[in-house]
Amino acid sequence: MKKETEQMKHIVITRVVTRDFVRDWWNGIKNLFGKRLSSYEKMVELGTTQIWQEVSQRNLTMKWYTYEITELTNGALAIIFYGESK
Repeated sequence: MKKETEQMKHIVITRVVTRDFVRDWWNGIKNLFGKRLSSYEKMVELGTTQIWQEVSQRNLTMKWYTYEITELTNGALAIIFYGESK
């Protein structure tokens, strides 16, 4: 009896996101008035949104995934998305 196996593909997507100094200045002003908008959070949000746009464009259905976020020099982040697609 032959057992059918589902083929999994390993997926790796990398994005490097940099700070927007004008937006940082404006967010600094907002932070003075109690608004919580850090540039780090905005960079993470931008990078993960770009990654999910690529996942959607490639029509991938992820079985599992995770992110690895590394802070680089001069206010940049490297976001690595990896996992397996069905």
